[in-house]
Amino acid sequence: MSIEALASISGIDTKQGLTNCMDDEDLYMSIIGMYMEQLVENLPQLAQAYSEQNWIEIGKLAHSIKGASASIGAFEIQAISAVIEKAAKHDEVSIITDNFESFISLLNTTSSALKQSL
Repeated sequence: MSIEALASISGIDTKQGLTNCMDDEDLYMSIIGMYMEQLVENLPQLAQAYSEQNWIEIGKLAHSIKGASASIGAFEIQAISAVIEKAAKHDEVSIITDNFESFISLLNTTSSALKQSL
């Protein structure tokens, strides 16, 4: 995977991601790898929590995804994660349900794009 390949992925701001990693490309690529692993773990966890209507767990997972997304420059995922996290904290189930499908779709699309960039 190269920085150029990552830069072509919609929703990934590699310049910001590199800035977050002190312009260390190796560190950034390492963090991208960890991010991909996290998404692989979090996607089934989110599906299970949603099927169980475990809004607190969804909020915790969204919080984790939000922080990781910020570190790599995935600001669209960061933003929707923040919405879902806040909704979970305030027991606003309709906001979670209204945004959940697009959240999962965005995570899947980004995860696939990252895998294809390897």
